[in-house]
Amino acid sequence: MATSESSMAPSRGSFGRTSDAGFRSSLRDSTSSAQRLSLASNRLSLLPSKSGVAGTTTAAPVSMLPVPQFDSDELSARVLTFTNDLNIGIQRIKSKISENTELWVQETSEIHESDREAQEALRVARAQESVLAKTLKKEKEEASNMTKSVQSLSDRQEEMKQAKQALETQVATLRREVIAKREAKIAQKKALDEQVLKNKPELATYEAILALRIDHIGFVFTRIDEQDWDREFSITVDVSRQEFLVSDCTPTLPELPSLLRQLNETRDFYGFLKHARQGFKELARK
Repeated sequence: MATSESSMAPSRGSFGRTSDAGFRSSLRDSTSSAQRLSLASNRLSLLPSKSGVAGTTTAAPVSMLPVPQFDSDELSARVLTFTNDLNIGIQRIKSKISENTELWVQETSEIHESDREAQEALRVARAQESVLAKTLKKEKEEASNMTKSVQSLSDRQEEMKQAKQALETQVATLRREVIAKREAKIAQKKALDEQVLKNKPELATYEAILALRIDHIGFVFTRIDEQDWDREFSITVDVSRQEFLVSDCTPTLPELPSLLRQLNETRDFYGFLKHARQGFKELARK
């Protein structure tokens, strides 16, 4: 019995795997013990009582098997001992079953708690997965938008490069034109200077013969102001030097410095007077 009980008692760590098998084994041992007790009680009932031994014996029928003779006191003591041992074993088995049941309930509760925690962790993981999926989708959209922006900027950069090349070509063309015009004006000024040098002796001769010298030339313009056609607009040019100067301008023209500079560069008196009259007209309209 002690060997059977020790073999039926599973360890706490392996209870989850062996509790059902141990429970069925305990039930089988209890059933076998009960059957043995019933058989021993039946055998005990077949023994002759003490009064039958001391009194008159009854002749046994010829057809009955011989009944073995046992010491009823010894057998009763043994049966009582066996019954006590059986009851103790049954109580131990019940205690072990109760203990194993408590362990099974505890471990089942722990399993349920672990399962609940696992389900909660799974729910949190799924929620995090959903958030990560949304974040990934948003980042993909942002990456796509950035790619489109980069492509747009690349296209814009290419257009600006082409525009820059066109402007550089235009600037180079204008620079060549400006250089050509400057060279032409330099050549024209050089020719005028040479002509002035040639005219100086002749002018000196005329001044000596005629006793005449022209220092200033004045120009008076009318029919400019629509409110007063007789209003005079005048300008006086000093021609006594190589570089022309304006000694008087009534009323003063804002663009006079540029007109004088152009006159000294081109020596075009007609153009100078034309632009001066136009300036007086614009000034009269204000």
